[in-house]
Amino acid sequence: MLTLHEELMLLALDDKEGVVVPQAREPLKMGLASAILTELTLRGKLRTDGQFNVVVANPTPTGDPLLDRALESIRTSSTQPQPATLWIEELTRGMRDLEDQVIQRLVQRGALRVEESRRMLFFKESRFLQGALGVEEGIRRRLRDVVIGGASPDDRTLALIGLVKMTNLIEVAFPYTEWEQARRRIDELTSPQAAGWPASAQPGYAPQPEPATDMMGGLMPVLMFSMLAQSMFWGTGGWMMPGMLGEPAPQEPLFGEGSLLEAGNMNDFGDSGGFDFGDFGGEF
Repeated sequence: MLTLHEELMLLALDDKEGVVVPQAREPLKMGLASAILTELTLRGKLRTDGQFNVVVANPTPTGDPLLDRALESIRTSSTQPQPATLWIEELTRGMRDLEDQVIQRLVQRGALRVEESRRMLFFKESRFLQGALGVEEGIRRRLRDVVIGGASPDDRTLALIGLVKMTNLIEVAFPYTEWEQARRRIDELTSPQAAGWPASAQPGYAPQPEPATDMMGGLMPVLMFSMLAQSMFWGTGGWMMPGMLGEPAPQEPLFGEGSLLEAGNMNDFGDSGGFDFGDFGGEF
């Protein structure tokens, strides 16, 4: 089974050109970081407290390098839990070459294949096209069954729908004739009310749970990170929550020189500045 960040990456790649579609280039990295946090939540590794701080619920490694490095960094970052919005931002900034690493994983798993060409004889260009497994068709079918067909979404599919909205991929995941219907249904599925907030809650404000209950109840955990990222990146159409209303960031940065995260944690992401096609068997 693919992870959420792998599924999102497949949808973001143009099927003919083999590169990220233009409308997703800017929000994609934050979307991938949100997908990693959501995946860890779905696997029971993370939870949030009543102030939307991220708490490690189970530190046992998952076996996925990206997930485990993120989990370990959250576990060791600070003596106090940090807001969900901070982790979205810091994973976005701290995971260098995140897109390349996800693509590498998809090639290794056979979900993508690599085609290379030369431009002006000197510049090597790589395209990443659907692999023989046809994995992306299954993802699109799963989305369409829920958004267009009206099927009830499982947690993983609902999480992916929120990520598709955040990364501006609705017009990529659905054909032109279904765009209007898809937008309307996705707005319904990712609304604060659908996630368990009171009916008075509206995007742009700070909704409060009513009554105070476990923040991991209902549909909240599968939508929280993508919808927070929606508000952080686009400014509209997402949710404003505690942690986004002017609370000061920690004095020490979580990444970079003088950071809270020591070498060997999140700073290990992408140290090579990309990935070597030799990782795929030296064919390129």
